[in-house]
Amino acid sequence: MPAMPLSLVRAGDTVTVSKVRGNTDLRRHLQELGFVEGSEVHVVTSSGSNIIVMVKGARFGLDVKVAQYVMCE
Repeated sequence: MPAMPLSLVRAGDTVTVSKVRGNTDLRRHLQELGFVEGSEVHVVTSSGSNIIVMVKGARFGLDVKVAQYVMCE
């Protein structure tokens, strides 16, 4: 299965982070939230411009524009 952005993952699916893209500050911020290579991400809900995910037991809301930088398998 080829890597796809987290923004395209459907609600209810669980995926594994394969890469975090973007500038240094964005990558660092996402990694501090738990979006590191190999971590599992469960998409709780996905609406037009926001998604809610569970990462390492914590829930986060992400803008779809930011979620495009998290590549998943």
